[in-house]
Amino acid sequence: MMEVVDNDFLVTYLDTIDERLLEYLDDEENLSVDTVKRLQRYALALFDDSISPAQLMEDWPDWYSLAPAFVAAYCPGELEALKHNADFLFLAEEGEDVALTGADRAYLEALGLQLDMYPEMRSTTEE
Repeated sequence: MMEVVDNDFLVTYLDTIDERLLEYLDDEENLSVDTVKRLQRYALALFDDSISPAQLMEDWPDWYSLAPAFVAAYCPGELEALKHNADFLFLAEEGEDVALTGADRAYLEALGLQLDMYPEMRSTTEE
């Protein structure tokens, strides 16, 4: 289940990685809905092999920081455990083009589902 995030945590998390990642936040210091939709498009493209991890690194390297930030801020727990088993996250950052494993696909599938719920979760917490 997706949690309501402590905005200070997300800001600190992203700022620790790279200050320019803060540009992906909205006025409430949450990941913008457009950013989350883009994260989801790429997660699904990776899952169905429409793009390779190396191609994603070229197209939008910030995905590799923003997707783990989303997990840490909005859905720690089971998805966090899946993230730790997703080797492509670490190998792609090192410039290696890798074939996705079953663990990678399990992470991407769960991530895609959580990203899909984000706009609904945001509208519920803003009411």
